[in-house]
Amino acid sequence: MKKGLLLAGALAIFSGFAANAQRLHYGLKANLLFSGIHGEGLTSSFIPGFQGGAFFEYSLNKKWGLQPELLFTQATAKKASDFPTYFTSSYNTSANEKAKISALTVPVLLGYTPIPAVTLNFGVQYTYMFFIDENFIRKSQGDAFKSSDVGAVAGAQINVGNVRFYGRYVYGFSDLNNIPENPNNYKWKSQQVSLGIGVAIK
Repeated sequence: MKKGLLLAGALAIFSGFAANAQRLHYGLKANLLFSGIHGEGLTSSFIPGFQGGAFFEYSLNKKWGLQPELLFTQATAKKASDFPTYFTSSYNTSANEKAKISALTVPVLLGYTPIPAVTLNFGVQYTYMFFIDENFIRKSQGDAFKSSDVGAVAGAQINVGNVRFYGRYVYGFSDLNNIPENPNNYKWKSQQVSLGIGVAIK
């Protein structure tokens, strides 16, 4: 229900933008993603991945605007060697080292453009991980990771004509640890750093 309402809300925002076409720009973007899910039993590394999709820019005035995006994300989480220390009763002795993640990501950003060439972005991001290939814990214990994540976003963008060069940092607020036998309440949080390029079609 929550996922459906969020996606319906995003579509409503996009439809509202379309009704004010003169203020609306849209395009395609792709970026190199360095991300990780960090916490007890996981590594603190940032692992390369990919992100790409569509962006929309709606000008509120000359300085401020909204920028929602709809992105496909491929990322990886990595198990640390001390994983069995924290999750002794759930640990899968034949577990793979990495978890491969495919996700749908929806950032909703507020943009401030002090000069035409520079835009500062900040806002929130929702991620739904619809495919997680991992076997960190025994099959009878279910999935090690939760599928939904909400985080804060901050970044900067360089505007050159219809091309956008950007860098961005995301810190996840959600606890992604889904292991049922977790008496010490160990928490896993996501982080992302991305560098990319976008091209406005309109």
